[in-house]
Amino acid sequence: MKIGIVPMSAKPYHRGHHYLVTTAASENDKVLLFVSTSDRIKPDQTPIYGEDMESIWKTYLEPIMPLNVEIEYGGSPVRKVFQTLEAPEQIVASGGSIEDVYTIYSDKEDTEQNYTVGRISKRTQLPPAVSPAQKYFPALLSNGHVEFAAENNPEMFERGKGAPDISGTEMRRKIGAEEFDSFKSDLPDLDDASKSQIYDKLRGRLQKEGQLYEATFSSTSVDSAIRRSFINSIIKGS
Repeated sequence: MKIGIVPMSAKPYHRGHHYLVTTAASENDKVLLFVSTSDRIKPDQTPIYGEDMESIWKTYLEPIMPLNVEIEYGGSPVRKVFQTLEAPEQIVASGGSIEDVYTIYSDKEDTEQNYTVGRISKRTQLPPAVSPAQKYFPALLSNGHVEFAAENNPEMFERGKGAPDISGTEMRRKIGAEEFDSFKSDLPDLDDASKSQIYDKLRGRLQKEGQLYEATFSSTSVDSAIRRSFINSIIKGS
């Protein structure tokens, strides 16, 4: 069986993520989609809360998933990739055989950092001598049971070439800057009402908690956001 594995934080989920999922679904018999439900909160950046995203997934995103996609929520998506491969690795390493071929779907940078190269050490400024893939599932790797989509077809998974040119950072900036139309255009194919409800859910908590900011504002967005905030304060009499 051909099994695709797609780990993602997806805060928020956008067309780029959906491209990975639908591509994996078209190329495999089954897809395991691992989705983080932790909060993404960083200083001076628009926060995205895990419980909000889980609600969005279950209400709006699960219905548009291909039928061969199985979603698992919670935990570390990347760690779950390694956990999924533990059992087949033990079988192959001990001389057994399996029929399955696993293909991991991430962009080129994430593929290198998490699997094929490893993260650069702050101390040495070098990657580890042995990649995570070689360390944790060498038997599967050497026997052709694990592949990496971004290595097999690099351009297909490069933003702005094969994959949509969208980032989570930019999506979060758009929420903070109240750029609804642009945010909506980068969501996957949903009806306008659903897109509005997703935006309102993510935006509503920020309004409630007074967190209407984003570190990656462009100067134009900042000026616009300040004007809107000033006008809103006058309207509300605050």
